[in-house]
Amino acid sequence: MTFDLFSSLNVFSPKWRVGYVKTINPKWKIGLNMGYGAKNISYTYFLDHFEKDYKLWELRPEIYKVFKRNEKTVKYFSIELFYINHKDILHNSFYYPKNGGEISYDQVDYQRYKYGFNFNAGEFIKINNSYRINIFAGLGLRFRSVMFTNIVNSRPSNTFVDMFDFYEFREKEGLDLGLSYSLGVKLIM
Repeated sequence: MTFDLFSSLNVFSPKWRVGYVKTINPKWKIGLNMGYGAKNISYTYFLDHFEKDYKLWELRPEIYKVFKRNEKTVKYFSIELFYINHKDILHNSFYYPKNGGEISYDQVDYQRYKYGFNFNAGEFIKINNSYRINIFAGLGLRFRSVMFTNIVNSRPSNTFVDMFDFYEFREKEGLDLGLSYSLGVKLIM
C-alpha cells in the first residue's frame, strides 16, 4: 500500500492519494494510485481560489522497470497514465470561451477532464522491514478539456492578467495540450 505524503498540500488541486504497488518479477512492478479531493478534507482550503463545491477524483496506473537494485534502494523508470475529473461551482470570476473574448459571471458550473502520461524516474528507499519511501519526478504530456455551463449573469469583460496566470486551468474553455510533470514522495507500507 502507498500513501502520497504531499498530494493533499497541492495548492491548485489538493487530493488524498493512496495506491498499491505489486512486484511482478525482479525487473518489473505495476501500480495503481487513486485520489479524491474536496474542500472540506484539504489542508489548503483557506486559499481563496477554492469553492465549497470543489470535488476531484483521479486514477493513475503505472508500470515500473527496475534498472538498479541493492539492499537499501531500488531505482526505476516508469510510465504513468492519468485521468482526472474535477467539478466545481465557481462564483464572481471570468473565463475565456472557445470562440474568443472574455466572459464574466456571477456563478458557473465548472468541469475539467485531464488525461495524459508521465515518464518518471524514481527510487524506492528502505527505511526498515515494514516501511519504504518512493521519491519520484517526471515529465509528460497532458490533454485538458474544460467546460463552463449554467452561467448566471454572463457579460463581456476585460480582466488584466499578468504573464504568470496560474489559474488558466480554471479560465480557458476547450481542449488544451501541454506539458505535464510529476513530483512526489510516497510512503509504502
